[in-house]
Amino acid sequence: MNTVPKAPATFESIFFPNGEAFAVRVPDYQRAFAWEAKQIDLFIGDLGKYEASQTGYYFGHFIVEENEGRWEVVDGQQRLTTFVLFLMLCRVLWPAGANASAFSLTERFSTVSYDLKALKAITGKLPDYLKLSESFDAKKPPADSQIVAGLGLSPGSFTRSQRRMVLAILRFHQAFQKRELEQEKITSYISVVMKSLCSHHLTKDKSVAVSIFEMHNTRGIPLSTLEIIKAKLMKFVYDHGGVERDSKVELIQKEFGEIYGMEEQLATRSFRGKMTMEHLLRLHFRVVDDGSKRTAEEFHSPANNATADDLVAYPETMLHFTDSKKTTSKDRKSGVEYALNFAREFKKTVRIVSVTLPEWDKKDPLVGDVLILEPDLSSQFFLIICRLLESCPDNADGRISSELLSQWEKLLFTRDFHGAYYNLKGGRDNFPVLFQECWADGESIPQVIQRYLADGFREGRTTGLQSLVHKHLMDHKERILNDAFGWWWLPKLKYVLYKYEVSEVAIIREVMKATISVEHTLPQEWQWPWVEDKDLPPKTLSESERGPLREAVLKEVGSYINGLGNLLLLTPGENTSLGNNHPAEKRYDRYCAGGSYAEHDRNRERWRSSNEWRTLIHERGGKIFDFMLHTLVSNPENPQDTLPHQSDA
Repeated sequence: MNTVPKAPATFESIFFPNGEAFAVRVPDYQRAFAWEAKQIDLFIGDLGKYEASQTGYYFGHFIVEENEGRWEVVDGQQRLTTFVLFLMLCRVLWPAGANASAFSLTERFSTVSYDLKALKAITGKLPDYLKLSESFDAKKPPADSQIVAGLGLSPGSFTRSQRRMVLAILRFHQAFQKRELEQEKITSYISVVMKSLCSHHLTKDKSVAVSIFEMHNTRGIPLSTLEIIKAKLMKFVYDHGGVERDSKVELIQKEFGEIYGMEEQLATRSFRGKMTMEHLLRLHFRVVDDGSKRTAEEFHSPANNATADDLVAYPETMLHFTDSKKTTSKDRKSGVEYALNFAREFKKTVRIVSVTLPEWDKKDPLVGDVLILEPDLSSQFFLIICRLLESCPDNADGRISSELLSQWEKLLFTRDFHGAYYNLKGGRDNFPVLFQECWADGESIPQVIQRYLADGFREGRTTGLQSLVHKHLMDHKERILNDAFGWWWLPKLKYVLYKYEVSEVAIIREVMKATISVEHTLPQEWQWPWVEDKDLPPKTLSESERGPLREAVLKEVGSYINGLGNLLLLTPGENTSLGNNHPAEKRYDRYCAGGSYAEHDRNRERWRSSNEWRTLIHERGGKIFDFMLHTLVSNPENPQDTLPHQSDA
């Protein structure tokens, strides 16, 4: 019997079954728009390559789940969103009737909920924004402020994915302006995608959604570590969740939907800095996991340097954990509970880092300070105490007193530089034990911190920790004042400089969130013409006679040029822009207001005299040293410092 071969599926036949786009949405448990310039440029290249032939273009495989009369995209949302953004621009440049069917996709497409309002705003204001963008610097992408103001977006909820969507549209527009694409061929470009070969799978249950671990589309962006973990959790629950498996998978999807919503705002929140979601995962696994961790032994795993593969393997081990005393069914039940609890607890962790800590920091800057000083240890500490105290009536948000935060800061600052520390064999400190003691009794946290602050981590060897540190600093005072940059531990040095400037009301917080560079006010590569004539060897002397005298000047300046008082904090770019200019010619107030940055301007004329260099450096260095001794080190006579009772915190 002869049969008519079935026509190959195209993007149009899949998503436009009746000539108009099917309603499609990106569910919140999917990541938001993530394509960058590289992927957008490949898409633009494909449009130009296939425009003439209109055949042979493969746009990929799509997996969709039917839900309440519309499709939810399980796989392929990056490609789909990119085409929608391209259509949005084309509708402005070439609103011809021939494209009406394709344009209907822009009206029936919904992205993740936390970006949906912004996408609609972009659609409505795009024509005016394109005109406005012509005034932007063509050599660099627009700033967030230019995007937010130009499109009327909400600054408080502006996400990285919203920025990527706008940049994609601007790149498409640039392609037309540069004639990489021709405006009169817009209908043909749209047709390239509409007639492209595609495949799709439509599912009405979770069986396919939970089985996706990798993106095989080489033009796409590989799944992140978090996405792989999410998929594995969903897969396990689907396979072992029993009659309620679908509802349990939906619970995980819901938790991750909220996680992704907060993740997109993490980049704009205070103190995230270089902490990627993968980094946060590692910290969460170490001290929280599914919420059951309580012992020091558990807090050592996974390792601080665990790779992405290690992080994926860790929950797999927990899901499939078995021992001879457990039955298979019990193992599966515990694995399902682990998956549900992990999703719930990690959502709480992301909320703590992205919402609780930034809001707390607005009221108590010590929160951000200890995160600057020791990001990993302080993050783990906060993940624990915010959970411990959230149920207490007086600490519903998990906050502790400023006095206790000050104790934590001093412990972090003084724990690892003193004579006894460097002579210790084996582990020099043991924060997992400290964390275990905090978990054991939330009300005893002040006493735990006080005890470690007084005696360190190695009873006997570090007893009287604050006295050890105080003595160490006093013994090396002259060296710190004259050679801090060349000798002292750089992270501690930077923190001391930062805290001193804060105490002098300098506006320096933003500098600390960037990569930090230590600036020498008197540059290490200073110039001989800066030295006053009376300090130079007389010109009447021969070169052999002048040499030793010049060496004496070099030695003199070298004895203090790396001193504490000659050092300032700047970003590397700012440091480079200042170069090796004369101190009197340098201006710091354009980078940071107040503090030593403003003081330098007042001392400009003193810096012109080489006779004043040592005095200026020693004056400021002495102030910084005294500040450090009295603020970051506890009084050796009373190292614990009296703290209010926890209920007053």
